[in-house]
Amino acid sequence: MEDPLVVIQVENTLFKVHKRLLIKSETFSNMFKIVEVTNDKSGEGSSLDDPITLETVSASDFEALLTALYSGYHPVLPGQSAPKLETPVLLAAFRLANMWNFSDLQAYLLPLIEKALGDLDRIMFAREFDIQTWLGPAYRNLCQRSTPITIEEARKLGLDSLLMIAHVREQFRPPKLASDLAAVYCQSCAGVNYTSSGRTCTCCGQTTAPSYYHNNSAQRTATSTAIATKINQWVADGCVWK
Repeated sequence: MEDPLVVIQVENTLFKVHKRLLIKSETFSNMFKIVEVTNDKSGEGSSLDDPITLETVSASDFEALLTALYSGYHPVLPGQSAPKLETPVLLAAFRLANMWNFSDLQAYLLPLIEKALGDLDRIMFAREFDIQTWLGPAYRNLCQRSTPITIEEARKLGLDSLLMIAHVREQFRPPKLASDLAAVYCQSCAGVNYTSSGRTCTCCGQTTAPSYYHNNSAQRTATSTAIATKINQWVADGCVWK
């Protein structure tokens, strides 16, 4: 079956691209349909002297798109793993795939991008492309991580997000046990469990029964669930601090 090459110029660079890959884009597919209707076989893209010229995009970004197209749609040879695409390539390729409606390529790239980005960058990317399902988990991770939000992160997040994260961190921070020796705590707040079986003490090395061990998993699970509920509702309300 014939698989013609289409010549495309981006900035000062000429690219030869297989037509079968370009027609996966709704934009390019419609363009080629117009050419077929006019029966113009010697029109734009048919030769180096008459390329299709693409404006408003860079040659490096278009090269990233082609890298993703050829990597993602060619069968992988037996015994060989799929090529790893660097994060800048993934991002540039997705932006052009989104611009030109490469729907299959977008679906192929999204899981790779989600895996490659950290929580803050996932939020930035999700805002840019309206991926609501990414926001809740990423915000929740920022609320629950042990390190504070940095100044640079705060600038990127914006006031509403920063206020929400600070509010959640304050509301759900772990309880601090009082220094009063007469204070009494439930098992969950104390973060310990009791067992009648013998265990080796981590501190002194002696085996003792009964013994106590740290276990605040139930509290962590309840806190994570409460944070997730609060964050998901906030995202559903438009990520606006009220």
